[in-house]
Amino acid sequence: MLTMFPAMRGKFGETEYYLSTMYVGEAIRLASFSEDVPDWECQSVEERYHRDIDLSSVRKSIAPYFANDPARFSGALVLAVVDPDDTMAFEPLNQFAGRSITPALYQAAAANMGFLTLTGDEILVPLDGQHRIKAFQYAIDGTDDNNRPIPSIKVNTDLSKDQVAVILVRFQPTPARRIFSKINRYAKPTSKADNLITDDDDAIAVITRELLGEDGVIPTRLVRIGANTLPKTAPEFTTLATFYESTSVMVSELGYTGKGKPADMDVDQRELVKEDVQPLWEKLLNNIDLWAKALADPSENGDADRSQIREDTLLGKPIGQLALAIAFMRIRDKCVGVEYDEICDRLNRVSWDVNDPMWHGVMMNPNGRVMSGRTTANRSAQFIAYLCGAELSEEEQENLLEQIHGSSWDEHELPPPVV
Repeated sequence: MLTMFPAMRGKFGETEYYLSTMYVGEAIRLASFSEDVPDWECQSVEERYHRDIDLSSVRKSIAPYFANDPARFSGALVLAVVDPDDTMAFEPLNQFAGRSITPALYQAAAANMGFLTLTGDEILVPLDGQHRIKAFQYAIDGTDDNNRPIPSIKVNTDLSKDQVAVILVRFQPTPARRIFSKINRYAKPTSKADNLITDDDDAIAVITRELLGEDGVIPTRLVRIGANTLPKTAPEFTTLATFYESTSVMVSELGYTGKGKPADMDVDQRELVKEDVQPLWEKLLNNIDLWAKALADPSENGDADRSQIREDTLLGKPIGQLALAIAFMRIRDKCVGVEYDEICDRLNRVSWDVNDPMWHGVMMNPNGRVMSGRTTANRSAQFIAYLCGAELSEEEQENLLEQIHGSSWDEHELPPPVV
């Protein structure tokens, strides 16, 4: 079927390309994948290029975005036009309007603006955008390749009428492979910090952002955004990743669930969760003495205090902050009837000095360097909960000692609890 698109012609390096738009439904109908190229299996390793589509990611993340978000958007698809009969044609505007009619100022532009015609015999192979094309299909149909319904998708047939930008290049095996390789190889995935700042689908990320700032529990100035660690002289109190992980623990321990996990909560549930989590954070930040001191003056005048607390104590370090948040929720669950103020009082009685030997193997290496990772946070939380009166069975105590001291665990004892 003959199809004509308004297009602009351009050239980048040796590659001539055409920029246009297609309806999403049209892109789904016209696009094929690399294995559909004639004689694909016969081509050499050097000529072939392919990246398997991550169908799980398409189902869980990309398709639901296109199906459910009215503010959806997509960057341009890059499509290689396999055209054995060389029937794709570009006709510039200056062929339709005589030079005597078209103002001289427009002549150069008119030579690269016009209409691109496809006969329907071409194969359009995605060099960039194959996951989005598959997601378009899932979002419109509501089912995957095996005709299984996708629960997180509200079928969106209107998506087929959306217009997506396309960049069309003539297919030549080696240049096409190189374009595919460079686009996909050097595409930099967004960092965890970037995702926490921008992700509107992760309910915990949204709650975390809303808990920062003037109406939140921590001034934005005191949260390090772009890194998961805090240097000695950093003015911040915590990191965004630590605050997110801690909030996620609170949400889970409060018993909230979404579609598969708490991060998948809908908007209404998210608001309820925030109403429960914010008072927990306020209790901790106001009643844990070291944290209250670190946050007392959020201006530059308080930076030295925060730096000193971080150097001297575990509660100034991200791993210690996460461990305390996990421990707080464990004490809450195990010490039934103990009020939050009492839990905070017990936590204040714990020695948080980085030089205290009891932290060796728990949160500190013998060489004085702090440990990291979720395993360290969980082990430390168990240790902190025990110190604050959470009862551990004999087997749990032995397991904890083994985690701390390794094979020589039976030669050691846990320190006495603070209560």
